Amino acid sequence: MFIRQAELFEGVSAEAKSVIEKQKTKQSYKEGGLVFREDDDAQYFYILEEGKVDLFVGRQEETHFLVFYPGEIFGWSALVKPHRYLAHARCVTDCTVSRMPRKAIDEIVKAYPPDGLLIYKNLAAITAERLIAAYRNRGEMEPKQVAYGG
Repeated sequence: MFIRQAELFEGVSAEAKSVIEKQKTKQSYKEGGLVFREDDDAQYFYILEEGKVDLFVGRQEETHFLVFYPGEIFGWSALVKPHRYLAHARCVTDCTVSRMPRKAIDEIVKAYPPDGLLIYKNLAAITAERLIAAYRNRGEMEPKQVAYGG
């Protein structure tokens, strides 16, 4: 269900989405649980099903990005080199996520090239949108709470 809602897969064929559906795993985390840490090897990206996830950069947690709507992706560092997470991901509430291996996207790129291209175009648009949101909030004194998918 959440694959259909995920902004990363907008316009992607049913065949390509089925590759993801077959390889995803559902995971639950308690409030305060870490999904991944900054600089960890990024083998997976995530789709939020339920809850809120705080992505924060650095040990001082100076910059925060909040993932909060169903279908929102995060951990997209798994999809681009050097495949290391750029932030920590901590659950603000109890959370349920779908975890997808990077290799699923690699399979789509090989088997369904137009869908693979569309996924990466969607990723570029998502990244640009969130960078613009972060830029707009850059002058605030409080930690930034914007949607992001790092």
